[in-house]
Amino acid sequence: MLIITLLSKLSSGWRPKKRNVDIICEHSSHIVRQFKAEGLYVLCTIDIVKELRYIQILRIWDVLPLEDVAKLVKRLDSIFETYSDDFISRCNEICIEGDLRVPKTWVCPFDFVRYRSPSEDQFRSSSDADASDSRLYGENVKVSESLLLMKFYPLSSDIVRHLLYESDGKEASLPFEVTEQEQEIILFPRSTFILGRSGTGKTTVLTMKLFRNEKRFQEIQSGVSPGKDASPEINVEEVGEAAEDCVLRQLFVTVGAKLCFAVKQHVSQLRSFSTGAKRRVKSSLVDEIVDDAALFKDIPDSFLDISPNSYPLVITFRKLLMMLDGTVGVSFFERFPDLREFCHGQSYKSRPVALQSLLRAKEVTYEKFCAIYWPHFNDKIKRRLDPSRVFTEIMSHIKGGLPPADGCEGKLDRPGYVSLSEGRVSTLSIQRREEIYDAFEDYEKMKMNNGEFDLADLVNDLHCRLFRGQFAGNVVDFVYIDEVQDLTMRQISLFKYICRNIDGGFVFSGDTAQTIARGIDFRFEDIRSLFYKEFLIDSMEGPGIRMGKGCLSKTFHLSQNFRTHAGILKLAQSNIDLLYNFFPLSIDALSPETSFICGEAPILLESENDENAILSIFGNRDVSGNFVGFGAEQVILVRDDDSRNEVSNLVRGQALVLTIVECKGLEFQDVLLYNFFGTSPLKSQWRLIYGYMKEQALLDNSSMVFPKFR
Repeated sequence: MLIITLLSKLSSGWRPKKRNVDIICEHSSHIVRQFKAEGLYVLCTIDIVKELRYIQILRIWDVLPLEDVAKLVKRLDSIFETYSDDFISRCNEICIEGDLRVPKTWVCPFDFVRYRSPSEDQFRSSSDADASDSRLYGENVKVSESLLLMKFYPLSSDIVRHLLYESDGKEASLPFEVTEQEQEIILFPRSTFILGRSGTGKTTVLTMKLFRNEKRFQEIQSGVSPGKDASPEINVEEVGEAAEDCVLRQLFVTVGAKLCFAVKQHVSQLRSFSTGAKRRVKSSLVDEIVDDAALFKDIPDSFLDISPNSYPLVITFRKLLMMLDGTVGVSFFERFPDLREFCHGQSYKSRPVALQSLLRAKEVTYEKFCAIYWPHFNDKIKRRLDPSRVFTEIMSHIKGGLPPADGCEGKLDRPGYVSLSEGRVSTLSIQRREEIYDAFEDYEKMKMNNGEFDLADLVNDLHCRLFRGQFAGNVVDFVYIDEVQDLTMRQISLFKYICRNIDGGFVFSGDTAQTIARGIDFRFEDIRSLFYKEFLIDSMEGPGIRMGKGCLSKTFHLSQNFRTHAGILKLAQSNIDLLYNFFPLSIDALSPETSFICGEAPILLESENDENAILSIFGNRDVSGNFVGFGAEQVILVRDDDSRNEVSNLVRGQALVLTIVECKGLEFQDVLLYNFFGTSPLKSQWRLIYGYMKEQALLDNSSMVFPKFR
């Protein structure tokens, strides 16, 4: 309690007059201040952040016994060495009003340079990075122990109350401080496009933007005036007045159920903190979430009569499709005789488990396409084409591309598809497109005879119903779409029917380098084009209205990685370079990611005598006779479901095993990627990478034989 009291006094401007609390860093000249309370020492420094203006803040680093103070100061000094002299000088400036020390401020057009330029870098040791790397690293520690990646929380009365009375000693999920760039995106008033690699904070920005709108709406409902960070362009008041029951309807959509579960829990905890409620969010493990049925059993398959308490609504895209199907007209699934009895007359409060099982059995996924459909194509098609390419062309272009003008049929005819060869980004010849369209027609006939469907069929049916009839469900005020690269253009276009706040109600976040959903092929710029054609233009009323070039907001690029160190990022960038080389038209070009932390490349584990590496790790017992297993912060990643089942049987519950698709967006301290290339259907075709290595002079053996990329 005394420490909280001390922090409260410090934040009000009080400083002790008779004691010297300053510790001047040895190398950086920055000042660390220590204040004693309850036999411990609170260590803090002055920092500068950007709000509506630049302002000094008091940053609390830790509360420690005296013997640990010197060690922390030394670590902080190594970080402050990367700061520019001008920045440190401004941090050390003092502003006094009466007996109180108050923060100094600067007008925002004035720009601070926080870090030294690489040419000034006289302090980094040669062990931190190789000579060709000119980036600055503030730390050489484990990611989990990093001071630079530490989350900071603004000390408000709400947070103090939560820590004292409502946290029950458990780890609190509170709104933490974000970077200046993240804050800019969160406050940006218009529909937004966010592009960034894994670990750069995309999901954080979406959840914090959602939370901010939620909090602002609550303040308006309570008659509280806008806070200092309120943006006048974000008119949440109008949204609230437009809602008949004064409910702010926000929708967060992602593809994976496990990521959706993690976001759902985080949003619930933030909302609980914001409202001051003492309710407990039910805690579950990520590996307990199997599918949408388990995750959304309390949410109806319809946008009609959704409880106001269900908002903000955090769902998967598949759940969104089920809700749209239950909202508009006759269900798509009633066309199938064996599904009709489950669909007819249903109120869509929740679909029977039997129906959900039948839907999964009737849906054509990529795996079913390869196993059941591909063997029945003629030999010419199978010899000339790859099943992955054919499936992608069908799902992303023939049936999932930009919608046709009538809004219904939803598929390109043969001339329309073949004409795509004339486009600037096309890599397929007219002949190849003719062959792919032949395969598409054969596939559609087989699918109809089998009484099955694919996701594109459902999406196009929804477009047809929504185009012809008014959306009767609750209209959403804000939509946040995470991992948007895993959706087709046709799927993304569905969102225009459920949210009319076109100018400021949409946030699209993703990265085409992380497209792991089968059948998806597009670049991020395609989303902006889609938004212009299908959202903005369609929302304009009256003939002759023209849209200016400034109607679309810019794309925000996030490149600072908060999840890992430079050694991992270098390996990741080498993979990105391969994608740039082999698929230059399928991935957005971004600046390489940066990290505050240096580190080594991942370790390659190999077992002797061809022993299974998993058995080598998990097949042994420790001295007490127990299995040596992973903890909750570790994961084994495998390529597909078959590999997951195999490894799960080997580890016998001693580790969390996830596929690449399942782990999307989740964070772990340690990751073991198991047999990724060995389980690949490409087999020896991976050797084509040697050709790239030879071009880049990375290959020692120039006589090595390797395949060519076609």
